[in-house]
Amino acid sequence: MTSAIRWVLGGTATVIVLGAGLVTWMVAGGEPTKPDPNSASLVARGKLVYGQQCSSCHGANLEGQPNWRERLPNGRLPAPPRDATGHTWHHSDKELFGMIKTGIPEIVSGY
Repeated sequence: MTSAIRWVLGGTATVIVLGAGLVTWMVAGGEPTKPDPNSASLVARGKLVYGQQCSSCHGANLEGQPNWRERLPNGRLPAPPRDATGHTWHHSDKELFGMIKTGIPEIVSGY
């Protein structure tokens, strides 16, 4: 099982840890913090980051935006859920961190 699949199946705690890892990566540079859902301090930090930076689009309960599979008039897709129903599982952890750090437009323009 890849780490991305474990991340999705791990539930909210791991999503929250990803947020904490992203902050560490953005502030310190280099590699993101390894997710550890057993670390109470990392989970608490990630929960705060997710609530401040991610939940407005991806939902407080990881539910994503309505009709997330249907393109908007501008061609973009709404924010997908960050649970097992979304498409996160097919991205590597490195891709997910890159999407979060630089944003989707930066990644798409690179193709």
